[in-house]
Amino acid sequence: MLKLLEVNFRFEVKIMKSISEIAAQHHLTASAIRYYESEGLITIQRNRIGNRLFDSKSEERIRALSYLHQAGLSLSEMKDYISHLADHDYEVELLQASRQRLENKITQLNRTLQFLDYKIEYHKNNPKITNSK
Repeated sequence: MLKLLEVNFRFEVKIMKSISEIAAQHHLTASAIRYYESEGLITIQRNRIGNRLFDSKSEERIRALSYLHQAGLSLSEMKDYISHLADHDYEVELLQASRQRLENKITQLNRTLQFLDYKIEYHKNNPKITNSK
């Protein structure tokens, strides 16, 4: 009796992106990404001529840093976040504080929008006042 041996080959294809592609996709500048690298927030692979190349793991780190920056975290807070990735309680505490600051900012922005809407309506509905000399 002949037995067939089935061999499965798993080929993993890594899609690598350039710094300009990553910067454009995540609304960052290339210099911001290089700065994050210089500050130790990300480790970036390089090709044989020294160009930075980003795999899905490094792109996910960039995405997280972009959101953390947009949420108002300082560089120091982002470093703390990255250095405490295994400490979920610390992460939750840091993220909750950041979320609260962001909610406060949204509240203030909404008040500013209300003021602007009021002033727009006021000026639409009232005759123009001319300055006299």
